[in-house]
Amino acid sequence: MVDVVRSAQAARDAAVGGIRGRAPSRLGSLFRGLNIWFWAIVGLPTLLAGVYFFGIASDLYLSEVKFIVRGPSKSPVNAISAMLTSGGSSVSEDTYAVQEFLMSRDAVRRLEQEDHLRELLSRPEGDLISRFPGYLFWRKDFEALYNSYARFVTVEIDSTTGVSTLDVKAYRPEDAKRVAQALLSFSEQLVNELNERARHDALAVFQHEVDTTQQQIAQIQTQLTAYRIKQKMLDPKSAAAGPVELLAQMNAQLANSQGQLTEIIKNSPNSPQIPLIRTRIASLEKLITDERTKVTGDSNSVVTALTEYERLDVEKMLAEKTLASALTSLEAAGLEAQRQQLYLETIAQPNLADYPLFPKRVVSFATVVGTCLLAYGIAWLLIASVREHAAA
Repeated sequence: MVDVVRSAQAARDAAVGGIRGRAPSRLGSLFRGLNIWFWAIVGLPTLLAGVYFFGIASDLYLSEVKFIVRGPSKSPVNAISAMLTSGGSSVSEDTYAVQEFLMSRDAVRRLEQEDHLRELLSRPEGDLISRFPGYLFWRKDFEALYNSYARFVTVEIDSTTGVSTLDVKAYRPEDAKRVAQALLSFSEQLVNELNERARHDALAVFQHEVDTTQQQIAQIQTQLTAYRIKQKMLDPKSAAAGPVELLAQMNAQLANSQGQLTEIIKNSPNSPQIPLIRTRIASLEKLITDERTKVTGDSNSVVTALTEYERLDVEKMLAEKTLASALTSLEAAGLEAQRQQLYLETIAQPNLADYPLFPKRVVSFATVVGTCLLAYGIAWLLIASVREHAAA
């Protein structure tokens, strides 16, 4: 009986021992299954990410600006364009121009010169990896500063509303607000420059025409003045009216005298007045010939003087009409340029952050872990597929 009890107890101990032995062996096999590639692809990056995000990464404060660039509304030319416009983006090319400028080297250079960007990105609060120039980035030239700038400043545009969001991160809240205010000021200056450039381009042609016509009128006026001085006439038109009127009067007297002579010869052929009248007619004909020569002669005549004066006067009149038309076009172009102006409207001013929003440690760490596990899973599937085909 005692032997039976001992045998049962030994069996129970052997079973428990077997169970306890299998548990460590399964755990060991699990760790043995995680080969060196798992530790290289997942373990080491996860460890480094944990050390950086929870032990090294510095706090970053965010200052946010929201603005919109408004311009003239462009109506679609037809129904198809209207349908495409209604279903597409409402963002104008000027908004993208502002975005490109904010992320350009020109903006970085202005921040460096006017707002000490190097000092702001090199605060002692920053960690050795993220700050400028940092431990891993030993370069301190402008291109290195520009590359670091892209890690602290971002601009996003909502394609539906056209609102641009400018996010500026810095190690101190006042630094973030300072850079955001500077970039907002740069954007307003850029919009003003675009307006001025568009206005100048729109008015340049008409302004040139106005200036040219004014110079032409001034030259014609100078020629008219010189011509008056040369001819010693204040108004050649008025001066020409005298000889013409005198010629008309003498022609009338000649006709009258000829009529008298005809009547006397008919009624009194022997009248003593006949020689006197004939002498008068001869004198009038000579005077008329002389006056006609003065009026219509080849040179220094009234017609020649009046023709040259009228030519200059017509040129002046045409130039004045051209000037009036150019001034009207210039005024219309100015109104159109004013209607086409752009406006940068600030929706949200740069804020002073109360607490740091970056880095998002848990989210960033989880992203690294998930990415590494996904990469390891893909690599494991590929290797297993290759081995399966090799075995087949």
